[in-house]
Amino acid sequence: MTSSDFADVIVVGDGLIGLACARATAARGLSTCLIGRRRPGLASAAAAGFLAPTIDPAKGSALSFMLEARARYRSFIEELRAVSGHDLPFALDGILRLPATEREARAMAASGDKMSRWLSPAEVAELEPALDAPFGARFHAEDGMVDNQRLLRLLDEAIALGHIPRIEGDVRRVETAGSLAAVELEDGGRLRCRHLVLAGGAWQPLLSGLPRPIPVLPLRGQMMSLTGTPVMRPVFGFGGYVIPRPADRQVIVGSTSEAVRYTLGTTDAALNGFREVAARMVPALARADEVRTWSGLRPMTYDGLPILGPDPSHPAILYACGHSRNGILLAPLTGDVIASLAAGDAPAHDISPFSISRFPASASVMA
Repeated sequence: MTSSDFADVIVVGDGLIGLACARATAARGLSTCLIGRRRPGLASAAAAGFLAPTIDPAKGSALSFMLEARARYRSFIEELRAVSGHDLPFALDGILRLPATEREARAMAASGDKMSRWLSPAEVAELEPALDAPFGARFHAEDGMVDNQRLLRLLDEAIALGHIPRIEGDVRRVETAGSLAAVELEDGGRLRCRHLVLAGGAWQPLLSGLPRPIPVLPLRGQMMSLTGTPVMRPVFGFGGYVIPRPADRQVIVGSTSEAVRYTLGTTDAALNGFREVAARMVPALARADEVRTWSGLRPMTYDGLPILGPDPSHPAILYACGHSRNGILLAPLTGDVIASLAAGDAPAHDISPFSISRFPASASVMA
């Protein structure tokens, strides 16, 4: 593209959210350009891949949106399979949550949560024999997981196969003028559009020229992977989790949540803690070999909900950022919503809980 180019939609950000938005707007027949540089620590690549709206659930229409996002995944995976010809490891066959003590088990068993059910130790053993669950577990039967790294590669491929223009680089500045928006690129080029989608993840607040501060804080999550897949479902417990990657014959163990700005890396304390968590939940992992360790930056908002929808003063700006711990889950439905807004249609889902207007206009950038 040249500096004089114009697009219906420009998407800033090339993580899962940005890719899903670009693919969805292009599918609506809107000329779309994707801009981004894949950064170390990108949450889309570093995450565990949970599809878990019923674990520490949101409330009201925000929860409804997340449940709809989970339901959207099956058709989304089928769409990508039809385009690429590739399968993607994906399952919605449950997540287990283990209590740490008998007292906690009694409280969990007595929970009135209708989105999960209590399993006795014998029932847990039948479902996942490798788990050490002497008190039982809460079973979130409709939640699950997706291999987010393979999903990222498939969406990259879908963008290429769809011939969606893609610029590898950073946007220097955002501009708004009347009903249009524009971006200034690193090389000084300038692209204009009817709708500018801000999907820059943890780095979104750093973009200059924004119509208002974006209250997103990068939170570092450290992770490790171990050899073997003794469990077939994700398991939460003892302050951490394990999530299987059967295709890789590995399990992922995590995670921390640290306000260290944009600092990446791992610490011995965190990795040793992961070892303890994994062995306590799954004794077979006590001597498992370490495959790798890494960290990523979650784009967290004050309330843990995404920022999604138009800017109240500059409707050419569409926010699709701050997805916090639910970026993997929400990517497909976020793309659908952004495509509807860019096409001039009302979204099929209530996005009012996610408006940037819920934050004070004077809110400072948290980074």
